[in-house]
Amino acid sequence: MVVDNKTVNISDLSEDHLNENLKEHHAEDSHIEDGPLKNHSSEKNHADDDTILDFGCEYSSNLPAVLKQLNIALAFTSYQAGRLMIVRSDGEQIDVNYKSFHRPMGLVASEDGFTLGTFTSVINFHRADALVEKLKTPLMPIEHDITAPRIKPKEAQARDSLEGQRTEPHAEAETPQAAQNETDQNNEKNKQSLTYSKQLHAPVDNRVDSCFIARSSHYTGMINLHDIEWGEEGLWVVNSSFSCLCTLDPDYSFVPRWKPHFISELVPEDRCHLNGMTLKDGKPAYVTTFSTYDEVGQWRKGDKFQGTLMDVEQNEILLNGLTMPHSPRWHNEKVYFCNSGLGLFCSYDPTTGQDETIAELQGFTRGVDFYGSLAFVGLSKARSGNITNAPPLATKYNETFSGIWVINLSDKAVVGYIKFTGNVDQIYDVAVIPDCSFPEFLEPSSPRMRNHFCIPA
Repeated sequence: MVVDNKTVNISDLSEDHLNENLKEHHAEDSHIEDGPLKNHSSEKNHADDDTILDFGCEYSSNLPAVLKQLNIALAFTSYQAGRLMIVRSDGEQIDVNYKSFHRPMGLVASEDGFTLGTFTSVINFHRADALVEKLKTPLMPIEHDITAPRIKPKEAQARDSLEGQRTEPHAEAETPQAAQNETDQNNEKNKQSLTYSKQLHAPVDNRVDSCFIARSSHYTGMINLHDIEWGEEGLWVVNSSFSCLCTLDPDYSFVPRWKPHFISELVPEDRCHLNGMTLKDGKPAYVTTFSTYDEVGQWRKGDKFQGTLMDVEQNEILLNGLTMPHSPRWHNEKVYFCNSGLGLFCSYDPTTGQDETIAELQGFTRGVDFYGSLAFVGLSKARSGNITNAPPLATKYNETFSGIWVINLSDKAVVGYIKFTGNVDQIYDVAVIPDCSFPEFLEPSSPRMRNHFCIPA
């Protein structure tokens, strides 16, 4: 395998030997030129709104072997694309699987499950590998399912709709040609819907080695949920709308637990844009904010960048003047974080009070997770959005990238990447899924949810 024209020996890339192997064979900077491999198999997807999205990607030639050897997969969220996306490997090539959700944001993975924050809810997935073999068989049509014999299958609905569209063009069509064009468009949409439905009933990829099935959800309302993480007292959530950290209770939308000292009241006004959080010893330890404002949405209008890294227990600012910071993560006795607007991946040592730049990348850094000495850092394309000041990153480079970059913390070298070339411009969070390399997710809307059961042994 070649990274930046240097050969990487993949055969010994176990976690124990990772540092030694990658230290000898590393990229000089973040621009890896190795004739990237391309993923065409998941290039286009039929979205819920009948649009076609391009999820094509390129990746460094060593990435499939690295993920397979470490027996991990990568998950990330793209609120802009409306997808939870899973980067899977068979050791030879990368496969990107995607599931539709409304504004997916924070996520956290473990050996036993997976938790995802969305527009108005938090969804828990349970790992159920006993279902893998069943996933690899076709799903029976619902009319043959004894649990729901009278429900009309989607395929039949699509066929009925298709027949109706053939003979009944829209009443407002002004000319025969316009009527025919509209009929043709409706027919094509229905054909796509039928094809998509058949895909959902087909066996999953035979390479699938694990299953995560939706098990429960909690409806928070639109709290502008950002980072999430499990701790001693359950799931902790960054509630950006109310400028606080909260936990969840089935009787309430959320339970406020902490707010920055400069926030005077709990109101849904996103005053400082509190966004990132990490736990230490099961308790919230550090957060990031875009500002210290105590006014509704004022952080969008400021004339300079005033981002912070804060200590939760002391409720004090450790670093200020940061540029749109995100994703604080406690790892190896340091706080790693993204100084996103500058494209930086950094660390902060609470013992010395010193911060350090680990890598400067050609994208808006956001979303971080670790496996051993490897850091997986999400990148998004620079955009101005609805804020007064665009990130400096936007003027520094002619082009910025969206994807996940792999950094070896032992020598700060970029050792691999996956870069998206189509409609995935924004990535929010990244999570390493351990003990599997080709997982499958059954989301709440999957037709397999009706008869794929998990019960105690």
